[in-house]
Amino acid sequence: MKPVVERLNQLEFFRSLEPATRRAMIDRGQWYSLAGGWELFKQGAPSDTIYFVLSGRLIVVRQCPDGEEVIGYIRAGEPVGEMALLSDERHSASVYALRDTEILALSQADFDALFEEHSDLAGLLVRAVLGRTRHPKSNFSQSSPRVFALIGSSPSIDIDALANRMAKKIERYGLSVHFMPDAETAPPTQTAENIEATHDIVILAARIADSPWYRFVLRQADRFFVFARRDARPSKPFPLMPAEDSPARKFRLVDLVILHEGEPACEVLEWVDAIDANRIFHLRNDACVNRLARAIGGVSVGLVLSGGGARAYAQIGAVKALREAGVPIDFVCGSSMGGIVAACVAMEWSDEEIERRICEAFVFSNPLSDHVLPVVALTRGKRVEDRLLTHFGDARIEDLMLPFFCVSSELTEGVVRVHRRGLLRKALRASIALPGILPPVVDGAALLVDGAVINNFPTDLMSGMHRGLTIGIDVARRGSIRAADFEDPPGFLRWIGKHGFRSAPPIVSLLMRSATARHENTLMAHPADIMIAPDVAGVELRDWRLYGSAVTSGYEVTKDAIKAHWATLGPIAEAARGD
Repeated sequence: MKPVVERLNQLEFFRSLEPATRRAMIDRGQWYSLAGGWELFKQGAPSDTIYFVLSGRLIVVRQCPDGEEVIGYIRAGEPVGEMALLSDERHSASVYALRDTEILALSQADFDALFEEHSDLAGLLVRAVLGRTRHPKSNFSQSSPRVFALIGSSPSIDIDALANRMAKKIERYGLSVHFMPDAETAPPTQTAENIEATHDIVILAARIADSPWYRFVLRQADRFFVFARRDARPSKPFPLMPAEDSPARKFRLVDLVILHEGEPACEVLEWVDAIDANRIFHLRNDACVNRLARAIGGVSVGLVLSGGGARAYAQIGAVKALREAGVPIDFVCGSSMGGIVAACVAMEWSDEEIERRICEAFVFSNPLSDHVLPVVALTRGKRVEDRLLTHFGDARIEDLMLPFFCVSSELTEGVVRVHRRGLLRKALRASIALPGILPPVVDGAALLVDGAVINNFPTDLMSGMHRGLTIGIDVARRGSIRAADFEDPPGFLRWIGKHGFRSAPPIVSLLMRSATARHENTLMAHPADIMIAPDVAGVELRDWRLYGSAVTSGYEVTKDAIKAHWATLGPIAEAARGD
């Protein structure tokens, strides 16, 4: 039992306990190792044990209607299963070992006895429960992955140099980083645990090999970044994970980093499929290196843009204000018209280029003016499709310089469709297919319409994409429709006689607002860290020609928001500017 005593004495969580309490826990508890990848307990299982992590790391996963969601990580020195045990309820989530993990387990009977006999243990657990309940996001951040493996897929990739460069970039953001270069032998597990405990980030560099070091990296890392040359093809199967058939294998997240060297040997999608990549980064210049460094360091900036018809022009002004202040945009997503603006950002177009293309596509002539007698929609949608083709061509989402996604709504199942791969223009066409205005997009057995129908402001999805700061620009709030337009409405012929065929009738605003309306006051599960809601006074959802005033509104309110949040944004902007 000596190793257990020494381990408990090293962990801050246990050091606050009396020596007698620690001894009683060891005497009554069961000490064992849980192999990396295997489950500790399943969601819905009865709770009859509390567990304490002595080394390694656990991942907490909850089953949701649209799949499994990672809701937290448990690191060495933390309890798990305590909330279900104290409340006498079944486990609300499943817990797996991300790597080989040592556990000290106490049965309910032994725990109850210790709880009554040792008040210091009771107080410690109560504080832990209250901390997780009151600050779930803070707890997630503190326990989030900190050991990252940077793996070179080819001998020609100098992974040590790349990893060392990345470590120095991350340190600019005030984080302590320990870099371990590629080696032949692996350090003792206790040495690795001590390094992790005393640093914010640990970077392990490795080349694919049948060596103790590579096997150590595969066991130890929380997240993997595979560096691949654009002029090479992946081996299949790709030798990334240990041969295992564990339930947690799918939670060992892998990211792809494309090095733009030589002539392309295959589509990026071939690499994505080979390693089952979660995110894609492109390294073409120093700015790309900085973006990856922020993503690893957990100080990246994600931008979320809501739908809102012509009011989304305000988001163009917001992007301009962020760029002027030097606030980096590392991840970007949007719904409906916000997806269009987000795609412009992901294409890395300048402010002038964004303005030119948006004006050509939406401002100079109404993109929704090809009216038809409605069968499935008020317009044919051909003009919208032609303009998406003109401006986005055959660009693919996985080739964009910024990690990007947009959302649509899948009506047959009533779920959100997240577009992370494939032709950008097809994804955008689905994301802006407002029911009743544009025809839906048929994708096999799926029927896709505007993302605003189910999720007009996908901050929840962005929170799962990165660990940094999320900025949200929401233009679909009040003031997007006028009640007066629907008082004593004219007939169709009277409307056409007065306004002609080029102006959209009020039914368009009604359908657009119906699609984007939400319960504004409902608490969001994953709200933006910085929320910006431009007033966009006088601009309705269908006012496609009112570009200038909308952009100015978004620019001014974002400048004010940047000033108000400079204590948070300033260090990131200054470090990015210093690069």
